[in-house]
Amino acid sequence: MVTQWNRASQVTSFDVKPKPLLPFVIPVPTISAVIPAKNEAQNLPHVLTRIPAIVDEVVLVDGRSTDDTVRVARELRPDIQIVHQVGRGKGSALREGFAAATGDIIVMLDADGSMAPEEIPIFVNALLDGADYAKGSRFLKGAGTDDMEYHRYLGNLGFVLLVRLLYGARYTDLCYGYCAFWSRVLPALQLTSDGFEIETEINVRALIAGLQITEVPSFEYERIHGQSNLNAFRDGSRVLHMILKQGLSVRANNSSTPDSSVTSDEFNPAMKLLFQEAAHLARRRRSLPNGTYQNAVAAIKAASNALLTMESDDPQVCRQQEIYQRRGDSLWSFLDSMQELLY
Repeated sequence: MVTQWNRASQVTSFDVKPKPLLPFVIPVPTISAVIPAKNEAQNLPHVLTRIPAIVDEVVLVDGRSTDDTVRVARELRPDIQIVHQVGRGKGSALREGFAAATGDIIVMLDADGSMAPEEIPIFVNALLDGADYAKGSRFLKGAGTDDMEYHRYLGNLGFVLLVRLLYGARYTDLCYGYCAFWSRVLPALQLTSDGFEIETEINVRALIAGLQITEVPSFEYERIHGQSNLNAFRDGSRVLHMILKQGLSVRANNSSTPDSSVTSDEFNPAMKLLFQEAAHLARRRRSLPNGTYQNAVAAIKAASNALLTMESDDPQVCRQQEIYQRRGDSLWSFLDSMQELLY
């Protein structure tokens, strides 16, 4: 069980369910941990030494590190499998790590110390209980985060609402990369992402594939050393484009998609969050590269247009769509003018 998640507290005990009485009839699954890492030599001692003994294989995907990441990893775990990444980006690293993993269960976690390895049995137990895919959530009871700025919180919540609208999902968290799944479901996920959007793609593709999904509480800490390669606007726009591309295709091809008729309680919060993200983007315009700014504006526009064109049986939603359409026209003109003035 977990006591209280903060830097001063520790996990008292985590137990994986008892092994089957007849292992020759029901074999005990093997577990692989896949960890993407780029210049994480200082953080690896806080991660690799805490991986529980139930993990049979640790696969570290090195993203062309320029520090001692590989040497430190081998010193800490002589049995570690090192995969030298061919592509670029977190998504590419994870896909290469999944291909190299040999376990019946694959657990993915970060190398920066933000995810507690002691939580791995929670994910494994969810799979042993019947789930195909177990995803961590920072917003369930007993979970939390020390590493999320307010604008990232709003963005994540907006993505959660959008996925709910498009897929009928009931996720509480979307952009979090601590998860586990049976290796047999990997072909059904059909993963293609190269960047940080891989975390959301896995969540979305699991829904599309009809997998049995369980959310488990998880606490996210601040990374221990170094700086993250995540760019909130650049990577957020890629997440948004991926959600829309997959989701609108599903809605177009499946008229029985849950929640296909948008309600006022769903539409209003989603639009409000998108406009808050747009306002935050406008405030940050001077500090953002031109490409990042353009991608973020395009992503917010695409999400807004998707919501504004959704069908609804609720007359109130139709009125709200007309109001937000007018507001949106003014907002896009303002954002475009800011781009012309600054770039």
